[in-house]
Amino acid sequence: MLTFQEIIENRTDVLKNANVKLVRHKDNRTEYRDILKDEDKLLQYQKEQAKEVFKGIDYIVSFIGQEGTKALLFGIFKVGEVTFRNNQYYYELTKVDICEDLVKRVVIDWGKAAISWHQKYDKQPKEIVEILPAGYIGTFPGLTNFVLDFSELQKLVNNPDANRDWKLNLSAVDGIYLILDTNTEEGRQYVGSARGKDGIWGRWMEYSKNSHGNNKQMVTLHSLNLDHAKGYKFSILQALPSNLTQKEIEKIEKMYKEKLGTKMTGLNSN
Repeated sequence: MLTFQEIIENRTDVLKNANVKLVRHKDNRTEYRDILKDEDKLLQYQKEQAKEVFKGIDYIVSFIGQEGTKALLFGIFKVGEVTFRNNQYYYELTKVDICEDLVKRVVIDWGKAAISWHQKYDKQPKEIVEILPAGYIGTFPGLTNFVLDFSELQKLVNNPDANRDWKLNLSAVDGIYLILDTNTEEGRQYVGSARGKDGIWGRWMEYSKNSHGNNKQMVTLHSLNLDHAKGYKFSILQALPSNLTQKEIEKIEKMYKEKLGTKMTGLNSN
């Protein structure tokens, strides 16, 4: 059995003679991808405490609670000054570069005392349940059950081996997809279709590489601002069987354009 403490102690002596606590922030409702995106919110959350839980502590090793007694490594933080205001203790926490390559990848078993969200580092060795592959973005939730930010799409395309279930499912189907441009208040939309080799995966790879997928209006937006695509969100409106003809797919695509008005107020030019 490999423990988290063994990994740490094999890499650094920083925590060896320090006063350290393990912290587990619990929320079973939080998806892995949401955890990656809500880092600032979690950082602020753990700085504010109703009690002096970090009094005399040099470092905290922070985890995010998952199903059962599992916990995902969020980071290691040095505890600084503490102030008290509005009946709350505010701790200065600085993230330190210790085992940074394992952050958001190592999953441990917190143990039977899951109700105890903060524990002394050397009190009970934590068994490592799994180490997620680098570039992993989370479990594939189903073809129409996700919205991908552009940065997530790039991470997905650049790490296909770490996200095999995503690639397998997106490559297996043709479909109608939606791109939402969040750079503007009205949220302009683009409806597109994917058909042929590698299905939706193949089409979205183009967006990942050139930021516009060779769509007329998106090419213009990209020429004006090379970072414009960072505001795009990708989703699938409808998965389609591979035996449909190009004409049949175009008919379904046209229907969605009409429903959403993407030619009048969106990014579709035809």
